[in-house]
Amino acid sequence: MTAHSTPEAQALARPGRLRGLDSGARELDDEPVEVRGELPAWLRGSLLLNGPALWELPQGRYVHWFDGLAMLHRVRIGADGARYRSRFLQSEDYRGSIAAGRPAFGGFATPDPTGLWQRLRHLGQPAMTDNGSVVMSRIGGQWVGQTETPLVTAFDPDTLETRGRLRFEDDEKLHFMSAHGITEADGTYWNVGVELGKQCAYKVFRVAPTERRREVIARIPVAKPGYLHALALTPEHVVLWEPALRAQPLKFLFTGNAYIDNFRWEPQGGSRIHRVSRRDGAVTTWTVPAMFGFHAVQAYEDGTATVLELCESDPAIIDSLRMDRMRSGEAAHVSMQLRRYRLEPGRGESTPEHIVDDVELPMVHGGWWTRRRARHAWCAGYGPDGHAPLMDCTVKVDLDAGVVSNTWQRPGAVQLEPLFVARPDSQTDEDGVLLVPTLADDDAGTVVAVLDPARMACLATLHLPQVVPFGFHAAWNSA
Repeated sequence: MTAHSTPEAQALARPGRLRGLDSGARELDDEPVEVRGELPAWLRGSLLLNGPALWELPQGRYVHWFDGLAMLHRVRIGADGARYRSRFLQSEDYRGSIAAGRPAFGGFATPDPTGLWQRLRHLGQPAMTDNGSVVMSRIGGQWVGQTETPLVTAFDPDTLETRGRLRFEDDEKLHFMSAHGITEADGTYWNVGVELGKQCAYKVFRVAPTERRREVIARIPVAKPGYLHALALTPEHVVLWEPALRAQPLKFLFTGNAYIDNFRWEPQGGSRIHRVSRRDGAVTTWTVPAMFGFHAVQAYEDGTATVLELCESDPAIIDSLRMDRMRSGEAAHVSMQLRRYRLEPGRGESTPEHIVDDVELPMVHGGWWTRRRARHAWCAGYGPDGHAPLMDCTVKVDLDAGVVSNTWQRPGAVQLEPLFVARPDSQTDEDGVLLVPTLADDDAGTVVAVLDPARMACLATLHLPQVVPFGFHAAWNSA
């Protein structure tokens, strides 16, 4: 067992559900998981979780939720029950920061700790973190941990052992990259990155299942690229949105600023949505009102139009996720909306259509995501009083009707992203289960709820042997 606990971290320990924001999670080996209720007989495989888990070091600390050092978690479900394992992702950032006892790399809200002369040695190509605490993806057959830089770290999905940096075999230069690469059923990996310079550009690329070469299919020149976190995919197009939170290229290239301090909110310039043909790389662009958004619900084709459904929020959400604010238990009070954009050929603008409010971390059935239009989405949201410090409700959205059609809530619990695991050969977009990590005030450890997505009823709960620090996204590795 390995844990990192400093006197400062121990002093910060919180009661109740806010324990999910504490440092000190342990590395555990294949511990039994108590199952209450009845799991579906077809549910066989591993729930993979990652996220920040260590914010305090002996000589320094991280001030933002996004910057904590990454930990991987595996909950393997088989015929004989469930087992849990955890490991810190042994990135270069993790190893260097543990050795130094303080942050060794700049991060989302962490300035570059190196001195001026060291930064000058890398002028125009600043050092980047590889702390893959945001998303787990597959590039070909290899699982990787990702953040918002082009550096990805491979790991074994069962043992959680780190396999080292996955290095691309090309000369493409990227300064940041969407954390949410998309892997198709055949193993093709899609993503978009940004190259900064006198002329900045988005680069939309794919990686074939058996290769490590990024094939750029489109290059979109921009003066100041928007904050880049995710993209969307249809059978015909790649869709990316350009928020009005815009990069300041010279700050990125020549200062030691924290990542987010190199962006500025510039609503006067509006926002844009770019649609890229997967067949020939042709780019079509629509102007939309100034917006900011992390995650797409889905994109799909509707006749000659392409439709993007997007979770948007006030850019103030970034400051609301600083550790001091979150650990205080103060409600964020940041507006969030789920909106739809219809991208019509021959029109240069698109007006957003409101769907519902106060939802984020959206999920649809995996058989529908990137392939066809889903009617239903599941999200993390807030209960009726809206005063919880973190999301405390799992919400089902009827995208056709534009309403929240059902909810599920554990009393006094934080509820994170609902992961949809499809039943084999499912025929509807509600056929499967939702796996929802939760933490209530009196829980000994994290409780993963197993929900029926159609009825929003709890079928079973998985009681993990420790508190899993609050992360962002999960993945399913089928047996």
